[in-house]
Amino acid sequence: MYLLEFIKRPFDLWFPAKREGHAQGLGTFSGVYLPSVLQMLGVILFMRLGWITGHIGLPMVTLIILMASSILFITGLSMTSIVTNMKVGSGGSYYIISRSLGMEFGSAIGILLTIAQLITIAVCISAFAISAQELLPHLSLTFLEVCALSGLAIVALFPVDFALKAQGLIFCVMIASIASVFFGSGSNIPDVITALPSTEKVSFWAAFALFFPAATGIESGMAMSGDLKNPSRSLAIGTMAAVVTAYLTYASLSIFLSFQVPGELLRSHPMIIYYVSKVSILFTLGVWGATLSSALGSMITSPRTLQSLAKDKILPSFLSKSPLVPGILIICLATAMTLLTDMNHLLPILSMVCLVTYGLFNFVAFFESLIQNPSWRPLFKTPMLVSLVGTIACLVSMFMINAGWAFIILIAVIALGFWTTKRKLKGNWDDIRYSIFSFFASTATNKLVHIKKNPRSWRPNILAIVNPQLNDSQIINFAHALNQSKGFLTYGATLADPSKVEITQTTFEEYFRKKDIPCFFHINAHETSAHGTHNIVQNYGLGPLQPNTIILKPPDEKISSFCALIKASYELQKNIIILNSDPENLALSVESKGKHIDLWWGGRYHSNFELSLALSHILQSGKVWTDAAITIKTLVKNEASRIHMSKLFEKYHSVLRFKNLRFKPYVDDTTDFYAHITNHSVDADLTFLGLRAPQKNESIEDYVSHYETLMEKTKGIKSAAYVLAGEKLNFQRIFE
Repeated sequence: MYLLEFIKRPFDLWFPAKREGHAQGLGTFSGVYLPSVLQMLGVILFMRLGWITGHIGLPMVTLIILMASSILFITGLSMTSIVTNMKVGSGGSYYIISRSLGMEFGSAIGILLTIAQLITIAVCISAFAISAQELLPHLSLTFLEVCALSGLAIVALFPVDFALKAQGLIFCVMIASIASVFFGSGSNIPDVITALPSTEKVSFWAAFALFFPAATGIESGMAMSGDLKNPSRSLAIGTMAAVVTAYLTYASLSIFLSFQVPGELLRSHPMIIYYVSKVSILFTLGVWGATLSSALGSMITSPRTLQSLAKDKILPSFLSKSPLVPGILIICLATAMTLLTDMNHLLPILSMVCLVTYGLFNFVAFFESLIQNPSWRPLFKTPMLVSLVGTIACLVSMFMINAGWAFIILIAVIALGFWTTKRKLKGNWDDIRYSIFSFFASTATNKLVHIKKNPRSWRPNILAIVNPQLNDSQIINFAHALNQSKGFLTYGATLADPSKVEITQTTFEEYFRKKDIPCFFHINAHETSAHGTHNIVQNYGLGPLQPNTIILKPPDEKISSFCALIKASYELQKNIIILNSDPENLALSVESKGKHIDLWWGGRYHSNFELSLALSHILQSGKVWTDAAITIKTLVKNEASRIHMSKLFEKYHSVLRFKNLRFKPYVDDTTDFYAHITNHSVDADLTFLGLRAPQKNESIEDYVSHYETLMEKTKGIKSAAYVLAGEKLNFQRIFE
């Protein structure tokens, strides 16, 4: 009595008996342990273990069993941490991964696991038919396969309790057959059974690939999560118990066979255990029990995976009503797969899918332990490095078993994830994706603090100032075209009424979601728009992720406040772009080819010109301005200067490596650079012009006068972007 209580104490501590499932649901043994262990003690145990042992020897097969079992054991530990930290619903592996890594990964794993369960049915039915044909040679394999599928289908379509009772009977038969082998002896082998000459050699990893399907089975127990009384407790205890049982059985049986049967007989006769067994008929029943129980387990669990996928709207809704409809679909698909495929082609896929699933379990446990969210409070804590080793082991094993299939399965996971993303399905649950991206973002940001900015890595981190009504479509589209989702884009606005901030926030979110513009937005409350904008420019940002480029719209009034903002932004080392565009100019927002960008060079402010050139190139590489023609224009006093400037450009052009770049100098002896620019940029869709920086002791009034003069002289340009380089960078090095 006291000993039993002592043994149960750690299990009660790690896995308390919470009632989170069905009051009349399944327990640990029938709901988790039985389907898991029957899946593991299957075809490999009875029909392949002796053959593998004979080919590579006891030391190597022991290592293979240890490696496969270690992956399974570590995955079991990681899974235990996950399920003791969450309320587990129906769907097993799909449910756990989708609730941890999001619907995209979850849907991919759910669909692939369903395929893996279909493969298990096909492989096991084929193995059963092959063994049955030994006793009934007058019957065809197809007939035996159809009979086996029909019988299991009838059992699987009954209530789950009936099917599990059938599995319980099969389990008893398997225990008896395994015991019969251990009570047997190599001396039972008839003298007529002799070694056959064989030149076939099996490598270590080929043997590992053949054996690993024996380590795929814990997902069968997990798929029953929706039918359990206490999912977290039962999944943890049942899975770990099944893993230990399978390891001890395989290890002890391989040792027994290596001592009882000569290696050449093991290599020659995969079914040699039949003769070793004390009661041979029990061995045959064990093979049938192993194959049929594994197939039955997949027939029971796979409809539940399909049902969970349908409930989350990943698959059609008619599959979500009850397990009967997906059960019939699974039986039809399994029949087609059994009759039309070969099990040797299916086994690699089965191993790959299970390894991907196990790898994701380990990754979730590792990353949760790494980031240490307050929500991560598992009753059973797996060390972080153990889960990391499990993740790496799964990935390495995939490529060592079959690199081709490993790539195919990984591509399938990515493709199914993209398919789910394109459908824009959203789960009504929380997952750890936000934590994952937050972790990487914070880590990268902390690293950036210690890395010096350099021109070669420069990109505009944009802060575009818009009005709260979001009718500045020219600025919104221009900023998006410059960003191209490769930098940080923020739209800032100032509200006069603080009570409307939350409403405006929702409006912004909906607007940019419909426009499909990935961005941030920052809404500031201030009664004066100019002061609110100044506050945004001065205070928005985090460390090295502060905006480096401010996009503004020319004001209709209060020019002095606007010029003060330019001066303050320049002193904060921000680049400034003032976009003055004709509302009728659709070139800023419509995707089309054949656009023209003019870039004026005045010869004085090098940084402004080089920054404008960089911005032109960024636009040219995007969708809206695809391959736009960029023309560098300047004014020269005479023909000799024009020839000289053209030769300089020819040298400069080879360094720039721009597409569609031209140079056009105009002979004009005027001393006023801006006097004739309007005439030479009439056809340009966008014109870049330099903006002089406020001088150190220059008054706001003087700078306002300069600004107004510039606007007046260039008012005929269709769309002008006035550029002021505020960052202390040598922008010329961008083009080296």
